[in-house]
Amino acid sequence: MSNYRLQIITGLFLINLAMFAHADEGGVKIHASIDKKTVLIGDKIRYAIEVGSKGDIDIGFPAFPDYNIGEFEIKDSGSNIKRHLFGGRTFSKWYSLAAYSVGRHVIPAAEVRYKRKSDSDWTVKKTEEIFVTVESLLAKEPNAKDIRDIKGPISAFSINWVHLSILAIAFLMLLIFILYKKNKRKVPLRLPHETALEELEAVKGHFSRNGNVKEYYAGVSDCIRRYIERVFKLKAPEMTTEEFLNSLKTSSALSLEQKDLLKGFLSACDLVKFAKYKPLNAEIESLFTTAKKFAEETKDVHI
Repeated sequence: MSNYRLQIITGLFLINLAMFAHADEGGVKIHASIDKKTVLIGDKIRYAIEVGSKGDIDIGFPAFPDYNIGEFEIKDSGSNIKRHLFGGRTFSKWYSLAAYSVGRHVIPAAEVRYKRKSDSDWTVKKTEEIFVTVESLLAKEPNAKDIRDIKGPISAFSINWVHLSILAIAFLMLLIFILYKKNKRKVPLRLPHETALEELEAVKGHFSRNGNVKEYYAGVSDCIRRYIERVFKLKAPEMTTEEFLNSLKTSSALSLEQKDLLKGFLSACDLVKFAKYKPLNAEIESLFTTAKKFAEETKDVHI
């Protein structure tokens, strides 16, 4: 083997070794990062949460139902799985964020859950907080002084039209921002079933792009669990399916038919998520219809 090939193999080995150098004793490493630490107001930041693992694990990334992370609004999101040469995978979830107030803001710590296939309990870990500085669109004048010499009358030719234009643009943007916030407050609060239906459509759209069946079933299941958490005030995402169904067994808010519908739906999701069952196309289409039907039929439930 030539020295050149040996150097390549050694380099690849060191790269894979470095990915898990700081992992915990379970071989799982969780890291959060951003692509920019200083931005202008309204600029987008790419915030990513990465989970590296030597073995096969299930990941529960944090949910942000209000489309906000701290003082940042979520504009877009996506996920990815990267496989490494010597085994192991890196799961990543990214968010495109924007802030509309000047100052030093924090992206708060987020809880990430994971467990191996052989484990029954989830391990929960938090990412680190990340600070971002959001600056004004107004340019800072270099070498500014507090005390200046007295100047004569200003003529039209001595006016700094560049600075005046910047101030006019900034004032216009500030006015648009105030009107945006004012109109935003007038938007009526969305009902739980409306939020659930919107989240279901987003999961379906993501599935149509990447075709990952297991991720699709997990996403649809999470949508319904969050919906029931908002309606029934239960910690649905943290319960097993059995615990979850037992907590609703004595509830009079759902009919027997709705309980059976929910039980069949969650059992179907667990088969794909944990038993590696491969559903038919008709079953995949039926899953979305069932989830949508449950949200629409229970929208008038009152606890």
